[in-house]
Amino acid sequence: MRKTSCVLFLLVSFFVVSSQFSSAAFFRDSQWSVFVYGGQWSSTRIAEIFTGQIDLESSSVAVVGVGRHLKDLAPGLSLEGESNLALHAGKQSHPELNAALGLRYSAFPWDRWLHTSILYGLGFSYAFSEPNIEIKSDQDPSQLLVFMPVELAFAPPSRFPFPWEGFLRIHHRSGAYGVISDARGSNFITVGIRHRF
Repeated sequence: MRKTSCVLFLLVSFFVVSSQFSSAAFFRDSQWSVFVYGGQWSSTRIAEIFTGQIDLESSSVAVVGVGRHLKDLAPGLSLEGESNLALHAGKQSHPELNAALGLRYSAFPWDRWLHTSILYGLGFSYAFSEPNIEIKSDQDPSQLLVFMPVELAFAPPSRFPFPWEGFLRIHHRSGAYGVISDARGSNFITVGIRHRF
């Protein structure tokens, strides 16, 4: 009976202490993160993907990376940096190095049930071989393009501070409408997991 009371007391204490923290505060205080994600190439354009038009093809990517919270810009809005290494398989087979700065917004009204954040990033991507899926009939592919990750992330609700989150991400390479290159870009629809510390 005494052991049961002790266990019950510890559980109640844990939930009381946990309730004093919010996942938003936890994520703000966590400076570093490591992550992995993977997925398949979609031959549709990024604007079409946002409208639900996803045509998956037989080429895949696996990514491992590190990120860092850099600065709080406004309530719920922060600046992050990341770099990652991607390995391609299927219609193309080469490593790719990416680095980006990103804006993350994480102040949604339903955070007490599900901590949610969105990320828009912008940086550079370098493929160590010419990407076959980015070949256009009138333009050779470019090894250097813009890297633009777009992400939707989920974590447990505010009463359960937790160092892990899952996310959906579009891994996007682009010539930025000719600013970097006129070459065709690529989009990979991916799912991943991140550990913050």
